[in-house]
Amino acid sequence: MKKNNITAIVATILLISMIFFVPNSTANKELTGGMAPVHLNMKEASGISAETWGDISREAVKDNPPRSWTSTPGTADQLRTREWKDVGTWTSASGIEFDIGLSGPVKFNLWWRESDQGQNDDYDAQVQYRIRLNIDGVDSAYYTDEDSGMQHECAESKPCQWTGDTNDLNVSSAAKGTIFEIEIEYWAYSDIEVYYDNSSLDSGVMFDSTGIKFGNSQINGQEINFNFVQTWNADIEEAITGNFLTLTLAGVDLINSEQRKGYPKIEEGITYDFNGSDIKSTKITWYVDDEYAKLDQAVISFSLARVGSVTPQIQINVADILIEGSAAAEDEGILGLPGFEFAVVISALISTSYIRRKV
Repeated sequence: MKKNNITAIVATILLISMIFFVPNSTANKELTGGMAPVHLNMKEASGISAETWGDISREAVKDNPPRSWTSTPGTADQLRTREWKDVGTWTSASGIEFDIGLSGPVKFNLWWRESDQGQNDDYDAQVQYRIRLNIDGVDSAYYTDEDSGMQHECAESKPCQWTGDTNDLNVSSAAKGTIFEIEIEYWAYSDIEVYYDNSSLDSGVMFDSTGIKFGNSQINGQEINFNFVQTWNADIEEAITGNFLTLTLAGVDLINSEQRKGYPKIEEGITYDFNGSDIKSTKITWYVDDEYAKLDQAVISFSLARVGSVTPQIQINVADILIEGSAAAEDEGILGLPGFEFAVVISALISTSYIRRKV
């Protein structure tokens, strides 16, 4: 009889544990976020990526495209003609991580200047550009200065920014593994230089996509973290270093470099089921020195590009993605599980009732 009572008690405790130790609801594991701007930067080695260098002292890449102009024979360079020349092609090194939606407008930008030699001749550059976005080899967006008739000058010591926008994006989605590519042509009556792969001289293309999704946020004491996934596979360390990704409290941005040692922490986050595929998230954790700060009112400012660049930051209210009851420490083991104390009390009462019955 005693053995049966003990078995019943153990079984009851296990049953109650299963009831109260159920993980947070699946709603807490949903990803949120719709269309948001992303800027693909032209990178060294003819690459293109959403990643931006966080080190502002890193020098930009400078290219000298093939000469576009030709001096007319017999005129002692008093007359020049020009022809279209390739500036270059920049291609993503790998395909995107998951399926995404796409929308316009498509905004191209290029940092350039007339070379020192070009500025010393007797000709205005009168530059015009053609630029094309290819998505998986398909001509998806195109801009040319020929349509507007605009010609550009930059006889300066520092580069100028050229921009060209189009609302005509010929695709509305991109499948996992899709490759993105930019092709640029120019013609001019003088030699030019182009600059890219720098946090300030961030030549490339911007459009809207669903390539960034946000998961849960948690508050554990004076720590606050959140999970996100990105299809672009950009090194998030650069965004932290450059303060492109920050936490804002009471309208004041926390400077990442001023965080206590070891923060912000960049870790592997939880896995999300996205369109039938398991996607591993990235988790960022900040430490807030002010123990009285209202962390649930914090705002996460998210971008993979320099603040003030052509790409605006995405603002996420922590309260909108906060896990209910997340103040419990993640590392407390079973004691940190929701309902643990209640389950223990119930189990104790039931155990006592068995003992009294036996008496």
